[in-house]
Amino acid sequence: MVKRIALLFLAAGFSSFSQSPAFDAASIKASKPGAERSGWHSRTGYIVMENQSLRRLVAIAYGFHDEQRAVGGPKWADSDRFDIEARAAGPAQQPELILMLRNLLAERFHLAVHQETRSGPGLALAAIRSGIKIQPDETEGKESWNSSRGRIVAERIPMASLAESLARVLGTPVIDLTGAKGLYSFTLEWTPDSPNRTGADGSPVTAAPGPSLDEVLASQLGLKLESKKLPIDVVVIEKAEKPTEN
Repeated sequence: MVKRIALLFLAAGFSSFSQSPAFDAASIKASKPGAERSGWHSRTGYIVMENQSLRRLVAIAYGFHDEQRAVGGPKWADSDRFDIEARAAGPAQQPELILMLRNLLAERFHLAVHQETRSGPGLALAAIRSGIKIQPDETEGKESWNSSRGRIVAERIPMASLAESLARVLGTPVIDLTGAKGLYSFTLEWTPDSPNRTGADGSPVTAAPGPSLDEVLASQLGLKLESKKLPIDVVVIEKAEKPTEN
């Protein structure tokens, strides 16, 4: 079912702001040709996006780590890149800044979107036949996790958060079907897939030996990833225009 959601209603959950929070000042410019650096960061009241496509901006604005969850749009939604620097009038935190980004895209790109749930390929996180191997962590403390290439460090997280972390690492939707309750702490380290790597002389480079992600999930946690058709939430770009620079 298609869910058409107006930006005014998307803002309703942020009670400390008006229904249409906006940046106090924002600059949008085309990225320099050939720019290689790409990313974004925020701090209180301030956000910077570097060398981002419209598709990536829309994905970020709607809470998706995978830009392929933003679909449709004009041809330049992937090819053209933009730099954005914006400041809020007050001490806004990242959730409020992201909401302001939605409204900035609507204002400056004349962006119109709607959200849908579609069926698509993904992965299910499930227990192996012998069952989950780790016990819940019942110690006191905050939930935290950090993921990077070939490594996940987790403290007191639910299995749903592991599925979310794996989705970011693998770039594909992952859902939790473990049925596991409670919070878990663990460190996973594996050898990432590195296809088509070559050395300085152009010869193939063999990855350092080590366990795969599937192997460490099974041996340390008693879990596996299974290919599965999943209901996937996407944001559909109905209309967008290139912004004028300022």
